[in-house]
Amino acid sequence: MKNFTIFFLLFMGGLFSLDRGGAWLLDNLYERVRSGQRGGLVNTYLDLTPPPIVLMGDSRLVSNICPDSLGPGTFSLGHHGTTQIFHTALLSVLRQKQKLPRTILLHVDLDEYLRPSYPEDIQYLKYYYGQDPLVTAYTNEWTWLAPLKFSFALYRHNSNVASLAKNYVSSNPDAPLNQGYEPETPSPQDSVRTLYALEKLNAEPPYLNRAHLRYLREFIAICKQEQMELICFTATYYQQPRHLAATSALVDSVLRAESIPYINYAQQPITELSNNLRYWHDATHLNARGIPLHSQDLARRVAEVRARKPLL
Repeated sequence: MKNFTIFFLLFMGGLFSLDRGGAWLLDNLYERVRSGQRGGLVNTYLDLTPPPIVLMGDSRLVSNICPDSLGPGTFSLGHHGTTQIFHTALLSVLRQKQKLPRTILLHVDLDEYLRPSYPEDIQYLKYYYGQDPLVTAYTNEWTWLAPLKFSFALYRHNSNVASLAKNYVSSNPDAPLNQGYEPETPSPQDSVRTLYALEKLNAEPPYLNRAHLRYLREFIAICKQEQMELICFTATYYQQPRHLAATSALVDSVLRAESIPYINYAQQPITELSNNLRYWHDATHLNARGIPLHSQDLARRVAEVRARKPLL
């Protein structure tokens, strides 16, 4: 029994040392990564003095809006394949790191409010579990096993080791500033892809998921608590899908109640982009021909909003 106890204590001590030592090594690698969209983009931003304007949103921000159009120093924290839970948690991380900007332009994806909730998005910020209260709370809501899993320090790098190593090796301090902006080059397949994507959008079931509104409200609450200027906008579509009126009204009701300026391209589309295939990569993402038109129009509308509304 005594030998077993000694063996057990040695085994547990070794396991603890391996977990903490491995996590220390990977944490150091993670904090040095400047390549890749998840950690690399966030780390790049955290290195900077907070810029005057930050753009946040999903792939429709990443692919459709050139941050330079909004003025010098504008930074895009756009992330592909994310929903509002991710953006709210990321904003909480910026607050915790004392890296909040003066103004945020948030892209609100109206299609998100048609689909089932996807709380798994919070896993993209699992490095900050236990460091940021909102990331921790959202993760615990997503899975009740989170406190057990994250008791192992290495778990925050689970399934990310290969990409972490790759991004670490490819991080170049002399490379251009890593931005959440990735324009699509026009291709002959764009027109077919656009029409197919539009058909899929129009086939979406007429179901409004109000659960996502909680994360939008919590995003707004952080901005108000920190006295940041918040302007929300929706990106334009190749052609307005059938569900747009309902989802637009749902989001509009929340933003109106919170007195948040809202540039709604669902209701006021850009005429030159509508139904013009040459500008589109698919039904919701522009190619490099259309990006300048959308970016410049957004910059103009933002300037109009700011002229009417004094800063907080």
